[in-house]
Amino acid sequence: MPVGPDARAVVVIASAGRPHLLRTVIGDVDALTGDGIEKVLSVPDAASLPDGVGEGDGWRIVTGTRGLAAQRNAAMDTLRGDPVVFFFDDDATIRRDYVVNALAFFGDHPSVVGVTGRVLLDGAVSGEVPVETARAALAASSADPRTGAWTRARELYGCNFAVRTSGAPGLRFDSRLPLYSWLEDHDFARRLMPYGVLAKVDDCVIVHRAAASGGGRQAHERLGYSQVMNPYYLWRKGSFPFWLLLNETIKRVAKNLVYSVGGSEREWRRRRVHGNALACADIVRRRITPERIAEL
Repeated sequence: MPVGPDARAVVVIASAGRPHLLRTVIGDVDALTGDGIEKVLSVPDAASLPDGVGEGDGWRIVTGTRGLAAQRNAAMDTLRGDPVVFFFDDDATIRRDYVVNALAFFGDHPSVVGVTGRVLLDGAVSGEVPVETARAALAASSADPRTGAWTRARELYGCNFAVRTSGAPGLRFDSRLPLYSWLEDHDFARRLMPYGVLAKVDDCVIVHRAAASGGGRQAHERLGYSQVMNPYYLWRKGSFPFWLLLNETIKRVAKNLVYSVGGSEREWRRRRVHGNALACADIVRRRITPERIAEL
């Protein structure tokens, strides 16, 4: 199926329990340039939707599943044909020309099956980015001319990426990775790579605000568990090479240990270390259970 600026595009947003964030990204998607963009919200239940948002607002609403990977799959299962599907997190702030620039890039590069954009600011690295700061950064970047610059990639950053589904028919996210589905984007990208090239495209621009989800002690323990269990599970199933298992695990566990000794992060880093230890114990007992975080 040829892909170009007139190709059919579908934007998918998966969210759970964060309607205040969802309202903001809905506004961003509604403002995207390009004609005929289909829009899908995948949420566990109506309580996750902002007030007043429903089927009559140009969005298709998919409910009934919980967990990022499962919710994205539920959205994809409603699609017809072979569109280009864009996945954005609910805390992403998207430049208006992201979709049209990505479609143009796909059209110019038929060997490319997956695209991820240029992240101007990343709250996952620097701390949560206020929405006003995100909008100002995107507005300033809009003055830059399109360059067509891109580099080959080995991953698709989960907060923003697009997939040419005709190039990888039937490919889905691993629903064994529950809740926030730690590393689901890496796993999906690794399984997409045999179908074609992955690209990081400078003209597709976004800010990842990395808004906090809350959850306190429980959330940190769950994340700590996933930091060890999920890479091991993905290595066992064959989507991660051994070097990537070590890279994803060692650096995060080491950081948790170092910062658990003292400093302002001490308390929640200790919860993550506890989750790390629980996962190590399960692996030693040959219990390969990424699903267990739902029980913690």
